[in-house]
Amino acid sequence: MSLLFLASALLYLLFSAPMGWAAPSVPEGAFGAGGISSEGPVVEARLLVDASAVMPGEMIHAGVLFDIQDGWHMYWRNPGDSGLPTRLEWKVEGADVGPIRWPAPTAFKEAEGTLMTYGYADRVLLENDLLITASVGSQLNLAVDADFLICKELCIPGEISLRRSVPVTERSEAAGSKTQDLFSTWAALTPGSPASMGLSVNELYSQSAIRPGDRFTGAISLTCEPDTLLSEKCQGLKPYQGRIEDRFIPDDLHPIDLEVSGSRMHPFSDGVLITFRAEAYADRFPAELRIRGVARLQNDRDDLLLVEIDLPMTLAEAGSEILLLENPWLEPEDEENFNLSISLWQAFLLAFLGGLILNLMPCVLPVLAIKVFGITERAHSARSDLIKNGAAYTLGILVTMVALGSIVISLRAAGTSVGWGFQFQEPVFVASIAALLLAFALNLFGVFEIGVPGARWMQTGGASEGSEFRASFFEGLLAVLLATPCSAPFLGTAVGLAFASSAPVILAIFIAIGLGLAAPFVLITLIPGWARILPRSGPWMLQLRAVLGFALLATLIWLLWIVGRQVGTDGMALLLLFLLFLGFASWLYGVRQRSNEDGRAPFAAIIMILLTIGALIWLPLRPEEEKIEKLKVQSEIPSFDPVEVDREVLAGRPAFIYFTADWCLTCKLNERTVLNDERVLEDLEKRNVAVFKADWTLRDEEIRQELAQFGRAGVPLYLLYNPEEPNRPKVLPELLSVDLVLDELSQVRETTNRKAGF
Repeated sequence: MSLLFLASALLYLLFSAPMGWAAPSVPEGAFGAGGISSEGPVVEARLLVDASAVMPGEMIHAGVLFDIQDGWHMYWRNPGDSGLPTRLEWKVEGADVGPIRWPAPTAFKEAEGTLMTYGYADRVLLENDLLITASVGSQLNLAVDADFLICKELCIPGEISLRRSVPVTERSEAAGSKTQDLFSTWAALTPGSPASMGLSVNELYSQSAIRPGDRFTGAISLTCEPDTLLSEKCQGLKPYQGRIEDRFIPDDLHPIDLEVSGSRMHPFSDGVLITFRAEAYADRFPAELRIRGVARLQNDRDDLLLVEIDLPMTLAEAGSEILLLENPWLEPEDEENFNLSISLWQAFLLAFLGGLILNLMPCVLPVLAIKVFGITERAHSARSDLIKNGAAYTLGILVTMVALGSIVISLRAAGTSVGWGFQFQEPVFVASIAALLLAFALNLFGVFEIGVPGARWMQTGGASEGSEFRASFFEGLLAVLLATPCSAPFLGTAVGLAFASSAPVILAIFIAIGLGLAAPFVLITLIPGWARILPRSGPWMLQLRAVLGFALLATLIWLLWIVGRQVGTDGMALLLLFLLFLGFASWLYGVRQRSNEDGRAPFAAIIMILLTIGALIWLPLRPEEEKIEKLKVQSEIPSFDPVEVDREVLAGRPAFIYFTADWCLTCKLNERTVLNDERVLEDLEKRNVAVFKADWTLRDEEIRQELAQFGRAGVPLYLLYNPEEPNRPKVLPELLSVDLVLDELSQVRETTNRKAGF
């Protein structure tokens, strides 16, 4: 029996040693363990005092230091949607005990993300002020009973009783340096009043008063008061750079259900707005209701500021009349979470550069080739004609960009949020572009003419000026439509800012992208001599024209594959049948066109366009829910789930998330050449990196919101989570290389003990 006891004791010591690492030594009765799981106790507690000797009339600090096993957590004074608050019941003779000083808690998503709770993991010190009274004897006797609930996948109640004595002398003595450092560290993690940091705190709401049953938005305004002695602490305020849910931890707001939506810079002062959505779900309110909790923010030195919030809430009876307040500052800025905020002129410059680089993306190459073909044909004509064609091409790009931006603005006004390339998430749009490319390819093969440079132009010795300009305008339109599935360097940040901004900013940034896309051809037409470097047109261009037609058909195959992924093989077969009829109708149109002396068939063209539009609308190309789910599970790589990502990273495992879509050629290029490279796959496995795939081929609001948190409005996006900095993932460039990915992976490692080494 004694051997079994000794073995059990040895195993317990080995198990509990990591939890007590770097903790100060305490007397025998001041140490205990609790929260007994199948593997033993998961919590250790120590009763600490910041004095080794005390005297009457003195204020000291006493507290309980909890060391918590990895993966478990205990609860704050407001546990949130579940759990129980931690309680300390003091029994002290000869001292008056003050309330608990609660350090700022962390938000936890439990029950697969359905519950939000607040508490502590790893380690926490809960302390109280003790005022030594004159009636104290020769020693101060302290005893405390700690009651807590400790949770992982399951929850275990725990209770630990601690006691110790401190001698009373004529002169007090401080505790050891390790104990003092602990109290100092946790005091810095305890929220302070706004006044102590030079802050002014106010509230904003979307309505003049809150009634039972109302859903509303609001913001906590924290601004730095410049004329106070403490204003140095709050200079250069900015949002907390960690998780959104940790920016404001609400105290018990019953009967208000509050969820933090984000934060933004204050529009009129040095300050921050923490935005939230809320619902008043009770039938009746108490006489007074206040918003209380803990806010996190940072200053220009990146110091963490923890602020106690206590704000009034204006209430109204159910059914009473209120005013709805139009306040544009109650919505969060999506891009500020990782300090991606940039000035407007920088956004315009990035948008222009991104549009310029789009010319090199695979999406635009077919149109790029056709445009070079057109310039080659006109290179040796009058310079004024070149300039007019460049202007028509630019106008086509800008008109399409403005139309695209207007659609984004309209959808947002209707309550629908979208991202860059959103139209390719709609199978009908993809089918429309497929039909357009087929018609364009048949034109290049000489089946019919639509005014695009080609054989008929060459046969007659020149096309009409109007048809040339219409062709250039149409080429600009097609370039934009094919460019939107691609993302280029600089483009992600600019578009992310656009989608989180006002309507004029959206249009301005879209126009800047269009100017960048058109710039190379505008330069060729404007700079004398550049166009004449190109070879003269001749019979060889008939063969080039056919080659370009096959390039468009290759793009058409890609679009058919996208439709097949979105709606299945049956939908793809229907689209192929539709394209067959479209090809036959185009051939008939060409026959009719060639039979007329003027080479036109206007009535037939109108009928053909109307039938094409009607047929596209009729096609049953709508993704069903089961197909959306099937798309998620077709890959062997786990689908993106924020809860699973948090679980892996908090467990000490690196995580890599790639946001992709079947219609994103940049994404597919990166996956084929880099992410599927044997060296990258071996390194991911060797470093035990958890890989997740966020597939945005079809609309997915969760993925869109995640992209927005990183200031992006489209794919690709690549995130690499380091367990040592779980709230600050590394954002990789849009264009990857094997060496770049291997270098980034070499900088992360697994960690099994992330406790603070106080």
